[in-house]
Amino acid sequence: MKLTEAQARKVVSDIFEQIHGEQLYHATVRKFLTDWMTNKKSETSPGTHKRYQNAVDKLLVFLGDRADRDIAYVHKRDLAALRDKTAAELSVSTANTDLKILRVAFHQAVIDGLRLDNPGAAVRTLEERKASNAPERRPFTEKELKTLLAVADGEWEGLILGGLYTGQRLGDLASLTGRRIDLAEELLTFRSQKTGRDMVIPIAGPFLAYLKKHQSRDPDAPVFPKAHEERKEADGESRRLSAQFHALLVKAKLTDARPKDKNSGRGHSVKRTVSELSFHSLRHNTTSWLKKAGVPESVVRDIIGHESELVSRNYTHVDDATKRKAIRNLPYITAA
Repeated sequence: MKLTEAQARKVVSDIFEQIHGEQLYHATVRKFLTDWMTNKKSETSPGTHKRYQNAVDKLLVFLGDRADRDIAYVHKRDLAALRDKTAAELSVSTANTDLKILRVAFHQAVIDGLRLDNPGAAVRTLEERKASNAPERRPFTEKELKTLLAVADGEWEGLILGGLYTGQRLGDLASLTGRRIDLAEELLTFRSQKTGRDMVIPIAGPFLAYLKKHQSRDPDAPVFPKAHEERKEADGESRRLSAQFHALLVKAKLTDARPKDKNSGRGHSVKRTVSELSFHSLRHNTTSWLKKAGVPESVVRDIIGHESELVSRNYTHVDDATKRKAIRNLPYITAA
């Protein structure tokens, strides 16, 4: 008589229980990943959790009915095939990020005794090769910055100045509260949502002037209320804000409007349109300006928040005075 998978598993489980005095725990791919995502919710930011969920959902859809089989049956060829499919339909970057997330999940499965190996560890990330005509991200020119600031209304003036004079990401700036800003000491302190690093950045004059002008009496209130609410409604993602920034670029005639079909879909489920200029370009400006002024690489990376071997090797503590001196090298774009 031929044993079914369920019958065979029960036989093995009974033998395991007789030897060890406890039942053999196992889980389907869907059950394990659902539980893993539940545990991750308390460990990650809403945006990161959503990114993890997106990678998990892709695997469950890819596996189909096999997602309800034991997690031990997932093979490295499954993850390699999913990687290649994602790279073809979306991007190499998205495929690599998904693979790294799934590696973490299956590593936990090994720790939990549900697998003997991590199938993701045997799958390599893909090399990112840009097409010869692909646009390269670049910093803004001084003229472009002044043109952009001229059309920036409401909070966007402050967000642009914040990106330009701190080198920080749009999501971190949108999440700032008054408690994170010490106007007397002219310091900005927060934890980077992407890297988890505790950041301490001296506030440059143009951004400081904006913050003083728009200071709230409530220290727990967001510095940029509308941007904060937009991000909250988007479950911690900054895509809506990025789209608004792109609209500002179009208004300033610094880029072309995107065809509507290019913006269909949401999150990491659609192919992204890469432009020469984006909010991230402001980060390039900060980095370029600091390096041009002769600021040491380790100090630049500390201010910007780059993770690297250089920072790990040299970073014990870059004092505030050193960073203040570096920040003073940034040009005043707002000057007449």
